[in-house]
Amino acid sequence: MIKNHYETLGVSPNAEKQTIKKAYRKLALEFHPDKNKSPDAHEKFIEINEAYLMLYDDEARLRYDIEHKFHFAQQTEWKYDNSERTEKQQKSTSQEFTRERSYQRFEDEDLNKWSKNAREQAESFAKMAFNEFSNLVLGVVKETGFQLGNSLIMALGAILTMSGCGNLIFGFTGDIGNPVIGIIFLPIGLFLWNLAQKNWDNHKI
Repeated sequence: MIKNHYETLGVSPNAEKQTIKKAYRKLALEFHPDKNKSPDAHEKFIEINEAYLMLYDDEARLRYDIEHKFHFAQQTEWKYDNSERTEKQQKSTSQEFTRERSYQRFEDEDLNKWSKNAREQAESFAKMAFNEFSNLVLGVVKETGFQLGNSLIMALGAILTMSGCGNLIFGFTGDIGNPVIGIIFLPIGLFLWNLAQKNWDNHKI
């Protein structure tokens, strides 16, 4: 029987990646074994990480969704659409389906490999101290923040550089434009552009 990763993270099967990431961060930090002393926290923490690793990867999620829809659609059908079956027949059919699926978690072999790797990585996260793990999770947030901030600096630098060049060219030719503004904007734009480039280079080291 496959796991319902969407239910584990408390998100809809139609949830966007940012929604999945947000739910994961909250639950993973809440259920880390060092912080949460409930008896099932360790296993819950592993399941949360396993679910995130499967759903955040686009290809793994696409393949998982096929199995998810098939499995849980079958469950819904047995539970709510069995008016013509006897209780004994329903139980027999359900057990037969469960036995058939229990031999292999997924029909897709690649998905089985992804699931196995996700489980192993989740178990390695469970062995981390809370501070180490939280730094890892927050590091993703910091990386996103760095990329966004540096992109804005680079964009502003490009705008000021082009504006400065335009004002210099058109200002000195007597058309629209102000050479004084060009003299001010151009070095500022070049400085910001070079700063963003240096930030990228230093960030890669």
